[in-house]
Amino acid sequence: MLTVKASAKSSPINGIGLFADEKISKGTIMWKYDPRFDISYSPEEVENFPPLQREQIDRYAYLSKVTGKYVYSMDDSRFTNHSSQNPNEDVVQFPNEPETCGVANRDIEAGEEILVNYRLFDAHDEKGEEPYLAS
Repeated sequence: MLTVKASAKSSPINGIGLFADEKISKGTIMWKYDPRFDISYSPEEVENFPPLQREQIDRYAYLSKVTGKYVYSMDDSRFTNHSSQNPNEDVVQFPNEPETCGVANRDIEAGEEILVNYRLFDAHDEKGEEPYLAS
């Protein structure tokens, strides 16, 4: 669940992205798992979904390296784009948290796109060869 004000908008990087609606200070936790807003599914559950719902999970959820479950966020955080070269969000595992958290690795200005390295938390993308992972 997002813990900062941010919204989905058209992105010059890819389709829709997540943009800060306020200045976010370095070290701020920007996202953390909340079962009221984030849904977890086992890979077996996803395999049994109808095709349309499985496509939704494939596109907008990530396969957690921590739990081995797909995590689907109901808020706009699912539109966060990838950057391996210039992410402004780090992935941090805190004690007593069921999933990794997203933390600002520098100050992020209002209007700036929020970017994270998918390889750090998504088991599918960790060794993926998809073109978007090269950016």
